[in-house]
Amino acid sequence: MKKKYPVTRYSALALMTLLAGSTSVYAASTGTSNIEVQSSFLDNMVTRADFIFKGSLIDISEGLSVEDIPYTFVTYDISEVISGNYAGNSITLKFVGGEFPNGNILTATNTPEVTLGEEAILMVQQSQNTGCDLVECEHGRFVIQQGKVIAANESAVIIDDNGGVDYISAKAQQNGEYKSSLAKSNVAKFSNHLKGLVSIKPFTVNSVQLSVTDTDRKASFNAYPALTRASAAPAVPQSATTQKNAFTATSQTPTASAQDQWEVEQLEKNAGNPVLNSRNPYNQN
Repeated sequence: MKKKYPVTRYSALALMTLLAGSTSVYAASTGTSNIEVQSSFLDNMVTRADFIFKGSLIDISEGLSVEDIPYTFVTYDISEVISGNYAGNSITLKFVGGEFPNGNILTATNTPEVTLGEEAILMVQQSQNTGCDLVECEHGRFVIQQGKVIAANESAVIIDDNGGVDYISAKAQQNGEYKSSLAKSNVAKFSNHLKGLVSIKPFTVNSVQLSVTDTDRKASFNAYPALTRASAAPAVPQSATTQKNAFTATSQTPTASAQDQWEVEQLEKNAGNPVLNSRNPYNQN
């Protein structure tokens, strides 16, 4: 049994539609196969990671933030700590994406396509709330497939004998190219290379200075701030609200246009109900 989440992009409009509870919005797919991975990529990722480990995915579930934004929770058994301190044999992480109470589906750019039982090396970042507990989300997850280390764009990561980094594309792998180089894509070399990029602090189970924390799936949590800001609406001015069943219009100012004044007059005449008819002298349609 496995559960996957496609990598798609949501726009502010799509997100606002979902939050409003309208029909499902599923944005166009955006693959990463054409992204050129620079040699400094791993250096940058390791620098930003709070915790790096190798583990196996043992559980996938979903939950809602206090704002009813869906998140996916993933739990990994930890088999090797590469960098950072963490007291535990397993860890639960979360990222934006899942199902709203009304059945709508939310997916986000760079959402990883996780598979139950997968083995991967993950770069965790919790010091900043980006909506995903991994560095650059899908890019902070390197899946181990048949002994090879596979990046988010499906390229195999190669660590040569001199410690250099190279990548073999998915297409080249399928065509059987670079077989001798592909043999150098192995977990041990990749893990040792990552350790060489950071100042490793000794891992102790009883450490009081932990790099990251385990996510409590039962505890309430706030969504990524940008998501809730996208759906926030400005407050209605007090002067424009209905009081005691009588409409109170905003004050007309000398700078108000003639059309604005006409609309306010119509609202006053109809107890605050908007009037849309062909008698609008300012309707140019």
